[in-house]
Amino acid sequence: MSFTEIPTSKEHITVPWVQEVLSRYFSNQGNTEDTDDNSAQVVVKSLDGQGTVGPGQGFLSNRIALVAMGTVGDTPMTTHLMVKMSTNDPDISQLVHDLRFDSIEVNYYNLALPALRSEVERLEGTGSKVVRSGEEEGTAVPLPVPRCYHAAYDNSSGKSVLVLDNLQSKGFFTKKFSDGLLLEEIKLTVSALAKLHAISYSAMQRGQLPSTGFDWLFDASEEAANSAISQAFHDGVDQFATAFPDQSELVSLLRRLGKRVHGILGSETEGPLMVLCHGDCWANNIMFKVDDAGVPVDAMLVDWQFVCRASPSSDLALLLLSSTDRSLRQRHVDEILAHYHGVLTATIQKYGLALPGYSLDILRADYLAERVLGLVQCMASYDCFVGHQASMERLRDSVEELRESNLI
Repeated sequence: MSFTEIPTSKEHITVPWVQEVLSRYFSNQGNTEDTDDNSAQVVVKSLDGQGTVGPGQGFLSNRIALVAMGTVGDTPMTTHLMVKMSTNDPDISQLVHDLRFDSIEVNYYNLALPALRSEVERLEGTGSKVVRSGEEEGTAVPLPVPRCYHAAYDNSSGKSVLVLDNLQSKGFFTKKFSDGLLLEEIKLTVSALAKLHAISYSAMQRGQLPSTGFDWLFDASEEAANSAISQAFHDGVDQFATAFPDQSELVSLLRRLGKRVHGILGSETEGPLMVLCHGDCWANNIMFKVDDAGVPVDAMLVDWQFVCRASPSSDLALLLLSSTDRSLRQRHVDEILAHYHGVLTATIQKYGLALPGYSLDILRADYLAERVLGLVQCMASYDCFVGHQASMERLRDSVEELRESNLI
């Protein structure tokens, strides 16, 4: 198949197609948008299929792992790839199309990520250079996002394709959702969020990204998104009521909250700090790497289908409510928020800017208020909690936490 066509199955991922993808990537120094530059001399001699990719790099898509072997000039090349294609399931495909998930993620990699990379390169000088081995080096503030070799979306068919770094080949993995995240994993994750939030703020301030007027970001106020999430919330409450027949008071409060969901979604007001948020930051969209002693040392954020312009506390609220035990939040939420705020402040200052009146106290107040939207998102994703007692109890405890805070 030609490079301009969107592959829809593993049979379409051929040596010539992958060779064209890598040639364009290396010649454009990692910019996934097409240019008129001459292609680098990349020769792909073979593709080794590694099967499907496990959790952590997308659930609403078909994903396969490949190893491309060949040369870049005279240098041997071995590149581990994850190809993420649109699903062939008609029901999921319709949902993805209606909510623009595929086009949002493609736009993130094609439009937003290059702007973030430019900010890093402006500060660091050398930035993330692509060298002949196919690896990147020399970034003092690395972006905790998988490298993207190619991203394309076809408006007529609604099909998309992403060719990403296979993080699993580099030792990254996704924890079982039912296990929840521990303190060190949460601190790595909020550090990654803080860096991305800060760099996006810098890019907006310097005109690399528009500070307003994104027309491709996820917007929960859009009719299709609002309707789908509202229905998913109500379905989740019904399942919650079945799972916890002794929690009639919590169910009643959730049903009352359901009457407000339509207005809550997309009601984000302009806060003192608005950044590009992941929008769906929970355990299954975070991949960790550990050292030889099993200690977490790195975190990467994947699945950018809900990316939105919002207060940074919205990412933190969903992350903590969905993926941590209440006992951890009770003991460590102040420490977590302070850690996030410290990394955010240091990164923004490193980029020569000042944090615009966003003190730790304001962040904490924003986080406490954003928990309502975070709970809505959790309940709308109820199917992710089903089947594991620990996950179900974690969700119940989150509902109880908001009840005690008089937020529902």
